[in-house]
Amino acid sequence: MKSSERELPVSRQEILDRKPGRSFTDPRRPLGEELLETAEPHGGDPEEAIYGRAPEHFRAGHGVPERAKCVAVLRKADELMAENNPPGDTEANQRRALELACGRCGVLIEEYDRLVEADDEVRELEALVLQAAHIRATVLGAESDIAAGPSSG
Repeated sequence: MKSSERELPVSRQEILDRKPGRSFTDPRRPLGEELLETAEPHGGDPEEAIYGRAPEHFRAGHGVPERAKCVAVLRKADELMAENNPPGDTEANQRRALELACGRCGVLIEEYDRLVEADDEVRELEALVLQAAHIRATVLGAESDIAAGPSSG
């Protein structure tokens, strides 16, 4: 078993058949919905945005607002890597997909990293998304190489 296939809750074929942005366990549900259901309704820093002050550090963290940011980024990154824009074949491309997704979701990459670091469940979901993207890119890349056939030189 390859390290990229370790601890995946679904098979390789299910990864290839799964629509991007959908749950690994129940494709009828959006990716990360179960994390949002178990999150604290308010969460976050109670003083954030009061009197125009922004927090200088991350103090609290497993609420819906924080997790929603992470889930939105992971959904968008999953979609980008499924479209091969960029592919999820390398760590550099995966990081680039996360950066692009952050930009599209209006989340700074530093904030995303801080939120993921503070929440084990979100970190696990991120690992699943990145592993699935790697497997998808590897399998689809191998299939396209086979379809192209031997190059004539």
